[in-house]
Amino acid sequence: MKTNRIKNSITYFLLVIFFSMKMAGFHVMSHTDDDDHAIHCNICDHAITNNLTSLITPVFSNFSLDDIEYLLPKEICQNYKFILASSSSKDQLFSRPPPFLL
Repeated sequence: MKTNRIKNSITYFLLVIFFSMKMAGFHVMSHTDDDDHAIHCNICDHAITNNLTSLITPVFSNFSLDDIEYLLPKEICQNYKFILASSSSKDQLFSRPPPFLL
């Protein structure tokens, strides 16, 4: 129940922010009589900037991806040492105990 309340609160908050930015566009109409104040209004500048911002990034014509291959030198180890025993005991056949329950 608490997660539903949090989700609804976040949704309403984002909805209020969205509508406030759309309503900021109506603020321009309050400057119909004020020719001097409309030029220096921060709210109008912010609303215009928000409306002119593109949602999709522009296409870059000179953008290229460089495929860089990193070559790491591999050293082959030739010094392998094995100890071979001719006799093996029953204790050495298994490396772990049997399972408790099957």
